[in-house]
Amino acid sequence: MKSTFRLIYKFLGFIFLFFLLGTLFVFIETVMIENNTQSFIDESGILQNKYEKSLIPIIASLVCSYLIIFQIPWFKKKEI
Repeated sequence: MKSTFRLIYKFLGFIFLFFLLGTLFVFIETVMIENNTQSFIDESGILQNKYEKSLIPIIASLVCSYLIIFQIPWFKKKEI
């Protein structure tokens, strides 16, 4: 029962941290790319950018979340 709660806690922590880190990494990527690219207005009058976003921030947040949640021993078993 205790291990089930730990697994649920770790899974929810992973999902929460994944979304937070993913949002932060995508924001950083967007700011870095928009400073180095030029925007233009297309025929419909909508402002367009000449870049495509990559999957690197999402993969990085996935790996970082996994390492933080599942590899760091947050709960240590007490040895008697």
